[in-house]
Amino acid sequence: MEKIMKTLAVLDVGGTISSFSSKNTDEFYNKTGDSISSFINEFPPFTNIQIQYQFFSNKISHELSTDELLDLAKKIQALVDDNETFGAVISVGTNALEDIAYFIDLVVKTPKTIVFTGSYFPQNHLVYDGKKNLYNALVIAQHDNAQNLGVLITFNDTVVSAKWATKTKPGLAENFSNDGLGVIGYIIGDVFHQMMRPILNSYDTNFSVKRMSRYPKIAILYSHLGMDLDYINYLVYDSKIEGLISAGFGKGYQTKEISMLLQQAVEKKNFTLIRCSRAGFFLSNKDASYDDRYGFICASQLSPQKAAILLSVCLVHNLTKQEIRKAFEEY
Repeated sequence: MEKIMKTLAVLDVGGTISSFSSKNTDEFYNKTGDSISSFINEFPPFTNIQIQYQFFSNKISHELSTDELLDLAKKIQALVDDNETFGAVISVGTNALEDIAYFIDLVVKTPKTIVFTGSYFPQNHLVYDGKKNLYNALVIAQHDNAQNLGVLITFNDTVVSAKWATKTKPGLAENFSNDGLGVIGYIIGDVFHQMMRPILNSYDTNFSVKRMSRYPKIAILYSHLGMDLDYINYLVYDSKIEGLISAGFGKGYQTKEISMLLQQAVEKKNFTLIRCSRAGFFLSNKDASYDDRYGFICASQLSPQKAAILLSVCLVHNLTKQEIRKAFEEY
């Protein structure tokens, strides 16, 4: 019986995986390397897939503008909307990979597999990891069991759900999990071993990039001793932001003086204010004595950077405060 060929789209968004450094032990890259399309010819042949490579950009991931982020999401949506496409692999820089992948998970609607990957080291480094990561991403994307899992990330033979993915130790080759949180499987040899299912599937959200024509501006207020109140006044009254993420002490608390200042912004400007922690990991329930008093919505499980993404998506979809609160509980 003739095997049915699966088409995988590979979208090149740049980053370390496509770079060279000055020497083969250097952690920093300084020029563009070979296209990742050249790696595909080096891989063991896949008997049942054909690969369609497309170039999107060659930018450092954190240099992508919000307009480019929207364009990327629309491009990925178009790729997976194609009936011929079985899944998609996206290569991108690691600095903002967790942000980009989570955004795609929220707004691109598909049951098809979308896998993000990249590399920690440039192409000429002694321990360049880009080829293996890209190969693993293709292995995952062509696997039937990887459908209906939402957006995935793979580094170092590990498969992580986009919601939980975190770059925890910059400079070290990690797997984008936070002490194992969010790991749904592994690549052993050339086989994807799925261990569990993620909580969030992209097509289960109420959002769609097709309904997004802009990306609302959000600020993150990082708590520290001796914070400048003039800066906070500027943020909430003079800047053009539409919402604020309060990355507070402990489980997300600001001082009483700052909390009262933020409360005034909520009341006078109908501001959306999210409480989360400045710590790397965060789990919290609603604290009625604090949240209700000062007008906060609890981020529940999200880091400040992911809370900012979800709030932007909520605002552009015109969600009410109650609907935003529910979104932070679910997504």
